[in-house]
Amino acid sequence: MDWRRRPDLDPHRFEPVIRTLPSPPEPELVVDQDRLEELCRTWIRQPAIALDSEFVRTRTFYARLGLIQVGDADGCYLLDVPAIDSWEPVIEVLTAPGTVKVLHSPSEDLEIFQQFFGHFPSPLFDTQIAATLAGLGASLGYQRLVDALFGISLPKGEQRSDWMARPLSRAQCRYAGLDVAYLLPAYEQLDRRLRELGRRDWAEEEFSRVPDETVARLDPERIFSRLHRPSMSEEETAVLHALCMWRESEARRRDLPRGFVLRDEALIELARRQPHNRTALKTLRKLRPGDRKSFGDQLLEVIASASRAPVPPRLRTPRGLGRNRKLVDRLRQVLSEEAERLDLPPEFLASRKVLEDLARRLRGGAGDELPAELTGWRREAAGDRLLSEGRAALGR
Repeated sequence: MDWRRRPDLDPHRFEPVIRTLPSPPEPELVVDQDRLEELCRTWIRQPAIALDSEFVRTRTFYARLGLIQVGDADGCYLLDVPAIDSWEPVIEVLTAPGTVKVLHSPSEDLEIFQQFFGHFPSPLFDTQIAATLAGLGASLGYQRLVDALFGISLPKGEQRSDWMARPLSRAQCRYAGLDVAYLLPAYEQLDRRLRELGRRDWAEEEFSRVPDETVARLDPERIFSRLHRPSMSEEETAVLHALCMWRESEARRRDLPRGFVLRDEALIELARRQPHNRTALKTLRKLRPGDRKSFGDQLLEVIASASRAPVPPRLRTPRGLGRNRKLVDRLRQVLSEEAERLDLPPEFLASRKVLEDLARRLRGGAGDELPAELTGWRREAAGDRLLSEGRAALGR
């Protein structure tokens, strides 16, 4: 769709109608199995429900689930996880094909649902993605979304609560209830706007990727790629990669946060200095004495093994980046133009890494082959033009 031919649907003109919403009722704390089953029989017949979770993850690798919040047309319900014996009725609701599960930026919630129930909520509607596609901006937090749509300011006071402690305070319960209280009204408004803009299919495509992305973000390779590190040689990067893989395995085995096993700065120092014995380990300032005592021999073994092995191809620095710099800059300009036309953040359409990948493909004569991140609706929105302009920049 060309928005320039449909000024009535110009995303730049999106001004959400602030509706007068009634104050949500006090949330109900559900601690009884019979009451849970009664509610589940109701929820499974509804077209949509809101979901959220509260958990604790301060001293463990795996999250400890404390509450599951559910919002429906009548109210908000807090499922007290330690009090419930059987979760089969909830699993039926989570997987019911006729009931949309509305969540906001749910990657952590989905990770926990998969860990706890063995299932992802489906079908899914992510209000953060929907807000981006509706022209409200990228990575909008739940509080900002509610404020933008309804002019309501939500409190933030219980974000660091201990959700495993009992009894829960009234303030905790109210905060948890508010986390789902406005999701269904937001879903209704965003869904309407996406249909007006002709982007509902785009949204569905994005929603379908969320579970896979949730799995991918837990991949140890993804954890390594997110590690903030200074400029390093290929050999140092290979050692750092081996140390990160070791730490990931150890953290999961011990059920400890990664930083409790070994801090990032210690990993980087180890990769750069590459000590060969325990005496050399003692000279490292970032390595805690307890780290040397608990893991010294293992660390030396990992470093020795990685330093002897060839650098894996995936860890080598891509060649030709300098030669492609002008082409990448041109692709970024095109991307910015398309993003402005669609009122979408450029990074939502494609990252610089994706553009660098496309530049290498174009330089190598890959024809019409786009990176996977630019397929689907993104091909229509920007991918085809990026291909055309990229070929033109290369004189093809």
